[in-house]
Amino acid sequence: MKLVSVNKLKPGQVVAENIYTTDDRLIVPRGTVLKESDIERIKAFSLYNIFVDEAKRNEQKTKSPAEKLSYSERIKNTEEFVRFRQHIEENAEKLEESFRLIANGSIPLDVDKLTEPVYHLFVEAGGTAGIFDMLHNLRDNSDAVYMHSLNVSLISNTLATWMRLPSEMIYIATAAGLLHDIGKVFIPNEILNKTSPLTESENRILRGHVVKGYELVRDKDIDDHIKKTILMHHELRDGSGYPLHLRAGQIDEISAIVTVANVYDFLTTSKSYRGPICPFAVIGWFEEDGLQKYDTNVIMTFLSNIVNTFIANRVVLSDGKRGDIIFVNPDHLSKPVVKCGNTFIDLYKSNGLYIKEVV
Repeated sequence: MKLVSVNKLKPGQVVAENIYTTDDRLIVPRGTVLKESDIERIKAFSLYNIFVDEAKRNEQKTKSPAEKLSYSERIKNTEEFVRFRQHIEENAEKLEESFRLIANGSIPLDVDKLTEPVYHLFVEAGGTAGIFDMLHNLRDNSDAVYMHSLNVSLISNTLATWMRLPSEMIYIATAAGLLHDIGKVFIPNEILNKTSPLTESENRILRGHVVKGYELVRDKDIDDHIKKTILMHHELRDGSGYPLHLRAGQIDEISAIVTVANVYDFLTTSKSYRGPICPFAVIGWFEEDGLQKYDTNVIMTFLSNIVNTFIANRVVLSDGKRGDIIFVNPDHLSKPVVKCGNTFIDLYKSNGLYIKEVV
């Protein structure tokens, strides 16, 4: 293992240790055979030196097909991702069973016990640094309510961490994200799993999950932020949410975090009636009306951090070109600079061109 200046890195060198940003986000995983795009990603985060495994360079250099894989494809090929995917699916099944037993009174609502597996998933993902690398590559997974609950819990924890909240509030955000949809245990499966648009009456029943969930936990000995989040996670600061049409100052601070996590995960993961929406389309929507609908600190913190998790990811542009994201435009987050071959495309300056898909 050798410490090498980032200015002297060359394609074909093998990363000896996971490379993180100063705020604990994964840049490049251990074992990566460096490409030009990886080196650009590392330099973009103003790092000075990294450890490379000189002993593995010649052995790995001959594996040219692996070097052509996108960042996302390399993540999916890691043992860590395979294990994470298996465990989050197993935990989703266990969470569904627990919610149903809580709803029929068979077991008590033990927040600590329910939340414990979420922290195990964090460890498997490499902490806050790696969680979005895992979640970004689970977009085609089933849209089961309980997988969504785990995703929202993980995102809420990460967002609260980015906001630098005290550890106890990060924990509450994690638990609130996990429990926010507990009221859906009372919603018929034919509505939850319907593959065509809901009728007006079906939509009214579905929206009732927030009140039913709140009624379930109202008298439980759990943190009040969690109770409010179960009731308020569809409220929006302009009053257009439900069920109470609350406005900015009336919405619980933890609920405001879970709301953003909930919307992002809902839109970017596959549903029974549609595929996942491109994260950059969602980021664009957030940029357009996020300040009207979501807590200012929450949405700005989320946007300024989420885009950085996509640096070096390969994308397909609306004109069919493929390239790697190398730079984020801080004033136009949904329109980064993409390197396609030897051409650098600034999407903000390219009329009508946008990111269609992350691959």
